[in-house]
Amino acid sequence: MLSIININMNQPHPTSQQQQQQHPQNAPSLPPQLPPTPTKMNNTNVPGEFALKKLLPIAAFFMGFATVMTLLVIYINNKALLHHQFNINMTQDADYTNLRQDDPGLVDFIKTFILRPAVEPKHKQIEFVAEAPTKDIEFILKLLHNKMNGIYVEAGAYGDGKTSETEWLEKKLNWRGLLVQPDSRHYFNLNRHNRIRSQSMHGCLSPTPYPREITYHQEDGVKINSINSNLIDESGLFITRVKCFPLYSLLLAMNLTEVDFLSIEARGTELQILETIPFERVKITFIDVHLLASDLEKDTIQAFLANKNYTLIHNFNTSYIYKANWY
Repeated sequence: MLSIININMNQPHPTSQQQQQQHPQNAPSLPPQLPPTPTKMNNTNVPGEFALKKLLPIAAFFMGFATVMTLLVIYINNKALLHHQFNINMTQDADYTNLRQDDPGLVDFIKTFILRPAVEPKHKQIEFVAEAPTKDIEFILKLLHNKMNGIYVEAGAYGDGKTSETEWLEKKLNWRGLLVQPDSRHYFNLNRHNRIRSQSMHGCLSPTPYPREITYHQEDGVKINSINSNLIDESGLFITRVKCFPLYSLLLAMNLTEVDFLSIEARGTELQILETIPFERVKITFIDVHLLASDLEKDTIQAFLANKNYTLIHNFNTSYIYKANWY
């Protein structure tokens, strides 16, 4: 038994040539077997995960788009609801259209809900940088002997990128008064000038001796619907419904019956506004009418104010200054 084992162990190992002879010549040679090396699982090797990665950005886009559209629909519906409620409120205020300019209820309504301090505390203020008053203000100040603590009313303040005529009077000579602006953007800009001695109104001076409600357009400049029309024109995208009150009612709400300087820029309704003023009840020393209309309208206004004891004393481009003959 042991001899057999020794014989087997002593036999030489076959050489590679001998091994090749022991196997058929056509048998393929196998490469040396190496132990498998560990590899990381690659997610891209899985077709389902690869497709999921491709679809995720698309799905995220559509989800975001759907969210934005949903919010937009909600916003539009809320705006429509608010607009409807606003129309109802404005209709309820129509009771004031039959009241006199000096009606105590109308005056109290203006004092409580319409007039606001001309300041904007939540936004950065616009600093006053004017080194000199405008030409028409400088001209009037000479006639007023640089009066301190005067009273003004300015309709159209800071409109269309222009500054305010009365800002110099307030900042330098301690005047106070009322600033009127129907355009929402200009009204916001007005309050940022921090006119702490002034009251402001987001609305307009009524062309009739009672309150009016108008549609204010902001497309291609400023267009106000006809003062003789009771229809509300709501065509277009950028429109605002605003209230308009007689100048005399506003003065009574501010406890004023004397005004040193009245400036009116109303885009074609200047004459109608002047016709609402009871000149026998309120004293206005200087009236500055800004006109962009024909000479016929200028002559009509001049004739009307002449009948009210005013004289045209100067004009600067489109600014026509009238002085009360009793001053």
